[in-house]
Amino acid sequence: MTAARAEGKIQSMFAERRRRFLEGLGAHAAAVLPAAPVAIRNGDVEHDYRQDSDLYYLTGFDEPQSVALFLPDGDKEKFVLFVRPRDKDREVWDGPRAGVEGAPGQFGADAAYAISELPDRLAKCLENVRRLYFRLGRDRVVDDIVLRAVDTVRSRARHGIDWPVEVVDPGVVLHEMRLLKDE
Repeated sequence: MTAARAEGKIQSMFAERRRRFLEGLGAHAAAVLPAAPVAIRNGDVEHDYRQDSDLYYLTGFDEPQSVALFLPDGDKEKFVLFVRPRDKDREVWDGPRAGVEGAPGQFGADAAYAISELPDRLAKCLENVRRLYFRLGRDRVVDDIVLRAVDTVRSRARHGIDWPVEVVDPGVVLHEMRLLKDE
């Protein structure tokens, strides 16, 4: 099997997982899956990075400081990645980054934005979402961004916009999917 063909097979596996996950979320829902944080040891040395298992299972994306957003009701954007932008100087030390340009092509995202845009874009994405799949308590910074976005959407209620009234751990859907292993 050629490398390109193997890569295509892997990407179709992740695409199928995302399709099943989006289906499991149901209508009027969204899921926010943040990357695992970088672990520091000895004050300034990083441990080898290990991505959050659920995020990796759905995307194959293995970079820190990123968030995957899943929107089953999205017209064009059902799978959105918020990632670190390319940075030649940092990539010398940390390794290559997909960046905003590479995330759609390499990982099948419908759209990609810089992680710095998450606070501004998330509230718009959560409009008319009733159930939010998000694991609270893992990363305080991301928790604050998500809760601020929900609060922003709630403040628009008098304009006829629904907001998330239910927060559910994504493991409810994901861990059931992950019980049955594939290749």
